[in-house]
Amino acid sequence: MNHDYENRVHEIGNHDGSDSFVRTDSQSDHWIHSKHETAVGIDAPRKPRVLIADGNATVRKLIRWALRDDEYEIVEASNGPDAYVLATESPEPIAILLDANLGGGMTGHDVCRSLKDDLQFCKIPVIMLITIGSHEEISDAVEAGADEVLSKPIHRDELNIRIRSATRSQRESPASIDIESVTLTLAHLIAIKDGYSSGHAEQVANYAVAFGKSLGMDHEDLRLLRFGAMLHNIGKVSIPDAILEKTTALTPRERAIIHQHPRVGSDICVSLKQLEPVLPIIRHHKEHFDGTGFPDGLRGDQIPLKAQIVGIADVFSALTNDRSFRRAKTKLEAIEILKHRVIQGMHDPKLVEQFCQMILADSLPAADTPNREANLETSFAPIVSSSLQHST
Repeated sequence: MNHDYENRVHEIGNHDGSDSFVRTDSQSDHWIHSKHETAVGIDAPRKPRVLIADGNATVRKLIRWALRDDEYEIVEASNGPDAYVLATESPEPIAILLDANLGGGMTGHDVCRSLKDDLQFCKIPVIMLITIGSHEEISDAVEAGADEVLSKPIHRDELNIRIRSATRSQRESPASIDIESVTLTLAHLIAIKDGYSSGHAEQVANYAVAFGKSLGMDHEDLRLLRFGAMLHNIGKVSIPDAILEKTTALTPRERAIIHQHPRVGSDICVSLKQLEPVLPIIRHHKEHFDGTGFPDGLRGDQIPLKAQIVGIADVFSALTNDRSFRRAKTKLEAIEILKHRVIQGMHDPKLVEQFCQMILADSLPAADTPNREANLETSFAPIVSSSLQHST
């Protein structure tokens, strides 16, 4: 056991008036505090919850006392999977102290990424606990999405400062509406209007974030990418059901109405300050690389990168799912259609190539890929022809 931590535990315990510490198991580093705790009345307001996740019971005890646990409801986890479960239980913690080197099949970095990739939990502040404090450790923690980084051994004053810093916005404006809440509300609205768009938006978001990660985007860009993808079809609330559900080819007038949904979606969200960063994604995900897209006819690098990513993910998701007017394509068929759309000038060739490589790497045995692609090389033209008759 780390004697520095043990000494710090006794120091903090004595400072707070603890009667004693009792070791409960000679085979572990688990400690219990013997001072009687005050019972909480049934009508008492619930204390804010803090999650401490560290494999060392002594470290958890140190942090518990450093936090003055009479102010918080503190829950503990000793491994990654348990930490994730406790982080996602109701009520959500106001902060998570997460050891980078958690075991159990999920490191602290894994837990942090999983939380930050989830719209429901990504706003929970995560303070990553690291060992050495090297540049590499700090960089890894930031890349995983940590809001704060704290080196061991833990010092009481610094820990409380970091907790206050990480949770300041939540304490100062508990009733404020954040981008996640707005996104979830609007995504629910489009799901009511168009059942297909609900699952589609989530899938597009997953593809877009995975692609963004492969391109080296940072955590904040990935968050915005997810929110923009979730809302890319919000403008479809203005489209009549008869058009959305149509099983035959669209008329020119109907297609013109469909083509208005990026502009309408942007107009719907423009008055919401929280959504300002994702407006370019909503408005421009249907622009074409050669300038023939809509609504503004942007071309090349004029099209925001996040909008291009969502545009590619949007097409791929639409192609690989059943629609009212056709059956789903296989992933390989969808890849060939994307390649054809590049030839037509719709997408950045380099981005599509990288996206297809990601899809193939994730879904196909390496030995099968060349032959299966070769078999489709001569047959994708008719597939493309039938698939492009209806807007994706």
